This record gives sequence, C-alpha cells and structure tokens, in this order.
Amino acid sequence: MTFTLRGSQQEVLGTAILYVSSSATLNPRSGAWDDDLVVEAVDFTGQLTSLSVAIEASCTSQCTATNKNPWEGNRVLTELAVATGRVSYSNVPAVGVADAATVSYRMTMFQTGTAPVPVPAVNWSNPRPIRCDSALTESGNTSTGCALPSVSPKLELPIATYGAAAATYDWAQYSLPGKWGRYSGQPMTRALDGETRRLKTCGTQSSIPFVRKPADVVPDDSCDEFPFASTWQGGTDGGLCAEIVPLLEDGVWNIYEADPARPVTLTEPCVRGHVPLGVNQLAGTAYSNLIQNQRIINNDPFYLGVLF
Repeated sequence: MTFTLRGSQQEVLGTAILYVSSSATLNPRSGAWDDDLVVEAVDFTGQLTSLSVAIEASCTSQCTATNKNPWEGNRVLTELAVATGRVSYSNVPAVGVADAATVSYRMTMFQTGTAPVPVPAVNWSNPRPIRCDSALTESGNTSTGCALPSVSPKLELPIATYGAAAATYDWAQYSLPGKWGRYSGQPMTRALDGETRRLKTCGTQSSIPFVRKPADVVPDDSCDEFPFASTWQGGTDGGLCAEIVPLLEDGVWNIYEADPARPVTLTEPCVRGHVPLGVNQLAGTAYSNLIQNQRIINNDPFYLGVLF
C-alpha cells in the first residue's frame, strides 16, 4: 500500500510504500493460534522520511483477539526498516458447535512527529474464515481445534507403502465413474458413522457376503472398500460393488475380477478389494491421521492420490 503525505493545499509532499504480510498456523487440537505480522516500509520520497505505524487485530463471532497488538504503541519505520510482532486469537465454541470467524486488522500510520486528526488508517480482513469446533471424545473429554474449511486436504498414499490397498483405490479412481477423491472427479466427504456404513459394504448387511481368498492368493485377506465407509460416498451395499483382487506381479500391479460369476462392468458405485489385512489397516490409520491433523469434521471434503 502507498502512504501519501499532503500539505494544507492537498499538494503531495512525499510518499512511501508499505508491505504487510501475516502468517498463521492453525492448531487442530486447540482453539488458540498465533498470527505473525511483518510490516516493511520502502521508497520514501520528498519530505517523508519515516512513518509511525500501529496495528490492532480483531475477529468476529465467538472468536477473541487475546493479544490484539503485535507491538506496543507505534513503531517508527524508516527506509527498509521492518516491524515484526505477533497477535493471538482464541475460539472455543460449545460442544457440538462449529464456529466460523473472520480475522481483521486495522493499521494506523502517520508521519513521525506529527499528530494528525483523524489518524490515517487502513482496514483489511482475511478472505478465508477460520472454523473452530468442539467435540466430545470417546473418553468423555472435549476436543477443540481449528481449520480452514475453504482448503480441502489431500491424503497421499505411496503404493510402495500401502500396496494392494493403494492399488485398489487407484483402480477405482481411474476405472469407475465416480472418480472419488480425484480433482477431475469429486472429493470425498467425511461421514461420522463409518462402522455402521462399513457393515453395508463389507459386513453382515451386504446383500452378497465377502468371501476371503485362500492365503496362497491373498495372504490374510480382508475386505477394503472404496470410497471409504466413513465418507458419504461410501457405505454402499457390497453386492453392488465391483470386486477385485489386486496382485503385484513382476513389479506391476495387475487387477483381476474376484468372482467370474459377477463380472466387473466398470459402472459400479464402489469397489471391494481383496487386500492383506496389514495394509488395509495401515491405510485406515493414514486416513484417521488425516482427519485428526487437518480437523476434518462431518461433511468436510478431502482428496486422495496414490503415489507411484
């Protein structure tokens, strides 16, 4: 932004350019966070050789600026001088409430040594609302955290680590019409009743039971569903899913139909993969970690990519 010093006849006496930046890291396990501010003044001209600058932060809704000034009073800036400081916020909604807040800033500035009335000021807000929520944990404690809901996270699964599970997801993303989790398709959105929904796909509520393969075909075989049962795109009747066996052969993942009596049509709304239990659970842990670390709550979207 440009500050212009004017005389009594509104003539320009001098100018300066100010650059302002802020950087905040939200905490998925706390309703408190800090915002580091940097103000730099450059290109002073004419009679303007220094500026006195102050900033005050605020936020809307249930959010509170617990430390609203990055520095005390006014900071004097000369050519290439930098002012740095930190403001802090807190937002702890009631249990079951997700609160969206907008953080805003007001910066006042004037030629050092003067006392203009009113003091020139500029106001701006972060265009991305910050959502904080509180929820009860299984242990009965309250978990509070914050996230940017406008930024959809991505779960990345290297196939070298997640093996047949990752091969199942990748096949579904590129072979079935849903393209779940692909940027060219649609994101998956979290559902809270994953255990119940999984019964429909892999468990007792499926119209066609999942029958494990012999250990010489798939060691420690297990049912791995995609889209995940704990998403609103998942939880489909397993009898409607494509059923496949991903096998690593000569360094290449090949996909086979699991039941010749139920040929894959490539129009199915889901897939059931015959996947060793270890990598199935490992992929589930990766998804669980994403939920916690990115504070993904009910209906929040996310993407998935398999890395080869």
